Amino acid sequence: MKNLLASLLYCALLLPGLALAEKPDDQRAIAGMDNGRILWDITIGEPERLIPRLSVIHETYQDMQRQGLEPDMVFAFRGGAAALIAHDTDHLEIEDVSAARHIHERLQALMELEGIHMEACQIATRRFDLSQDDLIPGVYLVGNTFLSIMGYENQGYTTIRID
Repeated sequence: MKNLLASLLYCALLLPGLALAEKPDDQRAIAGMDNGRILWDITIGEPERLIPRLSVIHETYQDMQRQGLEPDMVFAFRGGAAALIAHDTDHLEIEDVSAARHIHERLQALMELEGIHMEACQIATRRFDLSQDDLIPGVYLVGNTFLSIMGYENQGYTTIRID
């Protein structure tokens, strides 16, 4: 019992120090870069799976800034993800509504950051009978996100799939 208490005390003293430890950098990979161009190709249709990924995307944005990169991020919603960016949630299963609203809040917070642009594929939104007016503010309808991906890649963006 005494050893257990000593171990717990040691961990209690050690953990706060670990939390304050500086996060490693990515300088080898980003040497010579001024901005980080990422196209997030988002196809996840399950809101509970998308929420933690949005947290990682936000952390990536912060990591870029911390390391001296100017974030330049495009979000391309297609496939099942198109259903999650409509401001009205009537088309969703009842168990997904709360999570979808949480996604909307996270997306709105991301859109407030510099260097963020969001698009939705009209081919995908058609499946859910959604038009530009149905999308949350700040998400812009484009004809075909396959063309967007091609175009942004030709502009130097790196595509990262979120599926």
